[in-house]
Formats: sequence, C-alpha cells, structure tokens
Amino acid sequence: MRTPDLTSPTLLTTIIDQLSEHHYCVIDQFLAEPIVAELHALAQARRHAGLTRQAGTGKSATTNANLRGDQIDWLEPEDTHPALQQYFALMADLQQQINRALMLGLDSYETHFAIYPPGTGYSTHIDQFIQHRVAAAPGARTLTAIIYLNQNWPEAAGGALRLYLDTHEALPAQEARHLDIAPLGGRLVLFLSARFWHQVLPASQDRLSVTGWFKTR
Repeated sequence: MRTPDLTSPTLLTTIIDQLSEHHYCVIDQFLAEPIVAELHALAQARRHAGLTRQAGTGKSATTNANLRGDQIDWLEPEDTHPALQQYFALMADLQQQINRALMLGLDSYETHFAIYPPGTGYSTHIDQFIQHRVAAAPGARTLTAIIYLNQNWPEAAGGALRLYLDTHEALPAQEARHLDIAPLGGRLVLFLSARFWHQVLPASQDRLSVTGWFKTR
C-alpha cells in the first residue's frame, strides 16, 4: 500500500506553506484508498466488537449527545495491525518534518477513531483549554490532525468540519466567517489546536475519521 512521501518537496512545501500562512491546511488524497479502506474496516470492526465508547466533553469528559455525538476508540502505537502501523509511522514522520520546518516543539501524539452515527455532530468548541492558549503547558495539544475515512462521500450527506477562520476569544456566532471542509476519504486536515474554533455538522450516514493531536514537550 502506498503511503505519502513526506520527502516530496511539493507535498511538504504545501503543508508547511499553508500552516505558516493560514495556521491550517487541507491536503486531498493524503492517504491512498487501500489504506483508507483498511482503517475504515478496522474502525467499524472495533465498533461492532464493543470497543468504542461515547465521547465526552470538558475536563470531566461528561457525555452529552446534544453537544457531541461521536463514538471513539483510542489507538496505541504498539497495536500490530499493519494499517495502524503505517498510520503511526506516517504521523511520526509528519511530526518530524513539521518540527524541522516550523520548530513547534511537537513531542508526542495521541489519536483515536471517531465515528459519528447519522444525525450526530459536535457543537462549536476549541481543542485547547483556554488557560493554555497564550502559553501552552507541557503536554498541551498544539496541532490537530484529522484524516477522513469516508470513501465515495456524497456532498448531500453533509458532515462537514466547520472551521471558524478568525480569532475569537469566546464562542463565535454561527454566521462568523468560516470554511466548511467535507469529510472526503483520504483528506488530511491540520490546524493549530488553540487557534481555531470548529464544529462537526451532522451527516446523514456514518462519518468516520482518525483524529489526533500533536502535543508539546
């Protein structure tokens, strides 16, 4: 199975340039279809085996389906599944390349499968605790990384990631300037965790991703 060549000047330059200029980037066909299909199948198999749980919000991880409807399954780099081994190796390479170019001090990575059943979403939120937005604490989430696992995703299914583009000290209004990013299979989205408010819009079918965070030392 083909994995992205992060030594490719074109791909790496695109990622670095977009992160430098916009603090986010969107890369289509970042993962080849066979890897997307394997990760999709693995996520659904683990779901049907009862390994996923309802995700929570806030420090106490309180579950509230009105705020957040996804089911998650945390992943470990020691997992021997070939597709996961490829995924973790790729993200480690990406971490190294971004550190080399942007000196973000990324030191570790945590990730999970996220499965949104039809009709569910995630209300507007930010991935970093507010006290860490000015000076990130050790181990704070610094860069959010999402790879979508939805093959042949129809536009009418919805499920976009809505990224609010301006800086907001508090919850932005729904009409604030934003970008809607469809969850197309193989698409990579990176953004600074403390910079962007975002939400997941409901979809009419299962919406899958592998979502992670690069964390500081």
